[in-house]
Amino acid sequence: MKVLIALIILCTCISSSAQTAQNEIDEQVWKAFTKAWEANDGEGFNAIHSDDVWRINPGRLLVGDEYKSRNAERMQGQKKEQIIEFSFETRTSNGDNAYEVGYYRITDTSQDEPRYFVGRFHVALKKIEGEWKIVQDWDTGEINGVTITPESVENREFIHFE
Repeated sequence: MKVLIALIILCTCISSSAQTAQNEIDEQVWKAFTKAWEANDGEGFNAIHSDDVWRINPGRLLVGDEYKSRNAERMQGQKKEQIIEFSFETRTSNGDNAYEVGYYRITDTSQDEPRYFVGRFHVALKKIEGEWKIVQDWDTGEINGVTITPESVENREFIHFE
């Protein structure tokens, strides 16, 4: 009986710790990501990434300053009429490290009819000096050679972090 009670307490503590990490990541990373990305704020966007972040797209790897300087250049002076949302498949953490997998959906509202862009992401995060940072960011528009379409993710629940 004592072992069972100890296991229940341990599971509750682990679950509570994981939920705390997720809440912190939502606040420090995903809300900040959404705000900076939608505002085209390169400085704010770069602030949620570690100094030595790895940014991976099929056929390309950018590390640290190379990635951050491209963000700053790309976002400078642009006006976006887009909303970004996320749908998570996996969210795992062990204290100071986390790994999240899911889909993003971008809605472009600059035209009469909204256009949608979707993709899959894998993000590794690390708590650095008390703040969560993205240390590795990978995304793609296809899985096993099959293009991800707005229709292929229409049944997923997407979150817009505000």
